[in-house]
Amino acid sequence: MHLVIPFAAPAGPQCQAALERLELPHLKSLLRTLSPHSELQGQASDLSPLSERVLSQNAFADGLIPWAALRACALPHTPLGASWGLISPCHLAVHADHIAMHDPAVLRLEAEESQALLQAMAPYFLEDGLVLHFLQADTWLVQGDVLRGLPTASLERVRGQKVDPWMPRTEAARLVRRLQNEMQMLLYTHPINDARVARGAPMVNSFWLSGTGDLPANVPPFLQATVLNALQAPALRDDAAAWTQAWQALDSGPLADMAQVLGQRGHSVDAEPATLTLCGNHTARTWRQQPRSLLQRIGSALRSAPPTAFLKSL
Repeated sequence: MHLVIPFAAPAGPQCQAALERLELPHLKSLLRTLSPHSELQGQASDLSPLSERVLSQNAFADGLIPWAALRACALPHTPLGASWGLISPCHLAVHADHIAMHDPAVLRLEAEESQALLQAMAPYFLEDGLVLHFLQADTWLVQGDVLRGLPTASLERVRGQKVDPWMPRTEAARLVRRLQNEMQMLLYTHPINDARVARGAPMVNSFWLSGTGDLPANVPPFLQATVLNALQAPALRDDAAAWTQAWQALDSGPLADMAQVLGQRGHSVDAEPATLTLCGNHTARTWRQQPRSLLQRIGSALRSAPPTAFLKSL
């Protein structure tokens, strides 16, 4: 059992202030019971957020975690050695001084709508040697040699945020930016968008490319972990009340369940060790169940700081 919690301590001033009032009894219990295991440092400007680096065991360069290649492996007749990316249909809002992405989740794309948009866009991609493959309504795959070695920002960096700092700037990325512009013109008058506007739904007017990176044969296995994303949306809005409520729900739900499992196991670690990773903007810290002597357990209980102290350090 491995739980990963992104946005455990976001940078927004309102959420930072809410840390002082946060009561998380089950997290406190877990941090007393589990032992510090590892720490990973990052920057808020990294293309790959810390939670994704944790899951990939920090085995790839920034912006080149091969999420798309992993998804492509499940496809029939996957081309060997191909380069892949993830395409997320999205709505980009153009403002006077920046471009922002609506959270793709609010699009609520139907599979039929998504497939129709893919069919309209596919010929333009194919002209540049890029082949689109449908995965699900909100996620497609794209395959082409131009993607090889092209770093891209995770969708989690731009979801509901300004996209300008995250637009790919390399020479190879000029093709991606051109395609984004062409798709805005193509999709503006597409019948799917006409129907969506008529019913008050947001238009799909662009796409985001992410998950690029090659998958070598000897790569360490990705962690089998459960990512709990409940803190993300309120953290990005710096909504302290919603973020606090989401933290309390995690504490009384998944963290309480983990604490209960540990209580039933006692000090035995014969089963898969319970592991908890908390991710902030700059640091991800992992705690794991490990054998400890009675004196170590007593010392840990006496020295344990409140959870908010750990969260502030992320």
